Amino acid sequence: MNTKVVILTDLHFSKSANQAIPDRKNEFADVFLLRAVHRLNRYIKPDLVFIGGDLINEPDSEERLELLAELKKTIDLIEAPTIVIKGNHDPNKDVFESVMGKQADHLDINGLRFVAFDDPEEPGYNASRTDSELERMIQLGSEFDGPLVSLQHVPLFPIKTELCPYNYTNADEIVKIMHETNYVLALSGHYHEGFELLDHEGIAYITGRALCEKPFGYAIIKISSDGKVSCEQENLSMPENSHLVDHHVHTNMAYCNENMDISKASALGKLFNLDGIVISEHSAHLYFNRENYGQRLQYFEGMEADTTNNRVAEYSALYANEADDFCRFGMEVDYDKQGKPTIEQSIWDKLEFRNGSVHVLDIGENPDMQAIEKEFLFLTEAVAASGVDVLVHPFRIFKRHGLTVPRYLFTSTVDILKRYGTAVEINYHTNEPPAEFFRMCIENGIKLSLGSDSHNLYEVGEFYAHLKFLQEIAPNSNINDLLIS
Repeated sequence: MNTKVVILTDLHFSKSANQAIPDRKNEFADVFLLRAVHRLNRYIKPDLVFIGGDLINEPDSEERLELLAELKKTIDLIEAPTIVIKGNHDPNKDVFESVMGKQADHLDINGLRFVAFDDPEEPGYNASRTDSELERMIQLGSEFDGPLVSLQHVPLFPIKTELCPYNYTNADEIVKIMHETNYVLALSGHYHEGFELLDHEGIAYITGRALCEKPFGYAIIKISSDGKVSCEQENLSMPENSHLVDHHVHTNMAYCNENMDISKASALGKLFNLDGIVISEHSAHLYFNRENYGQRLQYFEGMEADTTNNRVAEYSALYANEADDFCRFGMEVDYDKQGKPTIEQSIWDKLEFRNGSVHVLDIGENPDMQAIEKEFLFLTEAVAASGVDVLVHPFRIFKRHGLTVPRYLFTSTVDILKRYGTAVEINYHTNEPPAEFFRMCIENGIKLSLGSDSHNLYEVGEFYAHLKFLQEIAPNSNINDLLIS
């Protein structure tokens, strides 16, 4: 049995950009952490998460408690057991634990024992382990039959190496104890470049990359029941030169927005190695107030409705003030029951990119599936026929209502998309795209769009699942040949 451990380390969170070290994107550390946590919970599903210290950048800043509290809210979302230690950039132990809580002496998972250390700093950004902590190492190792893992902020090495400029001043003594008490791994942070597994005399040594510096990496470590260790490095950013575009990014004008900001979304898109983003607000959110939208007036009455909530000019002004040439001006167009788009023609003509969606179907308490399927195909064709660039989240409406998508709809939808030359979106926002349908799209030459459907900044350009999905359904294809530009 393998135990999966993920290390997230060195966030260096602050409210402002790091002028002294611009490569540290401290101001986005909360976004990076939230992105990582959602990825871990949904896709990676570790047995343990280790937060390796340096959560904030300035240990004596007036906002240190506020910053730690913000990160604590995200750490609390982690669905796996979590160990959090402080680094040399974090406040003293009492202040740190007043927010993060007191950590357990050790944690036993799947026959492994994880032991965390808060070791004093030494000159040159090194560290040492005190006599009392060395005794704790011995005690926790000698009383446990299985393999142990040592968790610390500063990297620990058994030998001099060019892999890292930092180490423990008493590394030899620590490593001797590790050999005597069956420690199989020393897992650390602190050195921002990180390094993959160094195996020396049966013990593995790994340092995770800093989450605050590009490519915003983390490590996935697997430990077998007999103590064998393997390591895989992954990044929050997309692969360099992958030429990916996020065609579906919302703004703070969406009723379901959480923290969106166009300028920040653009900055994050660049950091995550995208080629661009499309700002694509819900048209129904711009024409209908919350109450009318909640009553589905956009569906039942469309643009004929008596509404005075036209915010399109405000949306245009927001885009003009916050967007740059990395962005394109778009909209996610909704449709009424008659298949008419809820947008003025003059606004439609100004858009640089048009997504189209089926957000509402006439589904009652006792669903008539035949009628639902018929309406779905009618509205899907109305979206494609209207001339949008992309049909977004094509079958999500069924998932939202707890209904199974009839497979015959795949063929009918592919026929519609092919007839009108409309691309289709791979979308994981509260959604799971059906592999069979997208294989059919590829076979029929239908272009694909990658859309994060971002309502929170952490989602911008988050194509971790999208890229794995494309590898699954088109393993021998160049993905850029499959994607709309």
